[in-house]
Amino acid sequence: MKTLNALACNGLEQLSDGVWQRHSRFSQAVNFVHADGTLLTLFRYGKGMGPTGILLSSTQFAQLANLPRLVKQGRLLWGAGVAIRPRRTLKLRFPVGHSFPLDLSAYSRQSGLRVALNQPLADMPFYSSIMGELERWRRGDLPDWGWLIGNGPGLTPSGDDMLAGMLAMLYGAGFSDRLHAFIPPADQLTSLTTSVSCSYLNSARRGEFSLPVVKVMRGLRSTGDPKRAIQRLLAVGHTSGADTLLGMAFAQHWLQRVDSRGTHARSGNHPHVYTGRRDREFLPRGQSAAQNAGGD
Repeated sequence: MKTLNALACNGLEQLSDGVWQRHSRFSQAVNFVHADGTLLTLFRYGKGMGPTGILLSSTQFAQLANLPRLVKQGRLLWGAGVAIRPRRTLKLRFPVGHSFPLDLSAYSRQSGLRVALNQPLADMPFYSSIMGELERWRRGDLPDWGWLIGNGPGLTPSGDDMLAGMLAMLYGAGFSDRLHAFIPPADQLTSLTTSVSCSYLNSARRGEFSLPVVKVMRGLRSTGDPKRAIQRLLAVGHTSGADTLLGMAFAQHWLQRVDSRGTHARSGNHPHVYTGRRDREFLPRGQSAAQNAGGD
């Protein structure tokens, strides 16, 4: 059996062992689904990394993109005579604490719900509904996102991407212990939206986000310019990046209204954070990606 030494993995310990059938295939990612409805993704390097899956070099991705199924055991995967062995495990986390304002005034991109990012939040048709549900959640009640979940185009509908963005901002503000009650339980989500979207939302409630989201959140917690990270997130999907940014903006606006300063939790560790730009980052010094694409 041929072994491919994948660049990295993330979140595999949370996924079930056994057979994973191919769900959908794209130029940058291939999704596999388990019988329990969870998602495992093969990511091609250069476009970031999601909360659960394997990061592959371009050569490795081309070799594996047509696999009909995978078998998982721990951190190892098999398929069509190929074993996939990740070189290391990533931790896509970001620190919590004070966040600089997310300024979207320079971005005219339309979200999937047909509003422009640079439009004043208070002028958007669903502003009052979102603020109302956030207030319900603050009081300890379960918010009703039934009107938003599954709403909009895409494999991850726009409303779901907005909720993921809100969850990221709330996690960064120190509300990690309350995120489980922000969206419906996992068994209810499956009847409201797509399986891919369920996977991302369930990861988000655990404080696990894709690399482009992590980059924006980290940029908002430094004195540097987050514009590059924002542009990278905008490049995700047709409207997914824009919808996620819109959700982040709504949550930050609400946090400013309720003045949540002083509630922040302790920041975590961030080993092996992947920049999403080059294979060489995870390879031994002086060794090229091409040399490792075929495994040992």
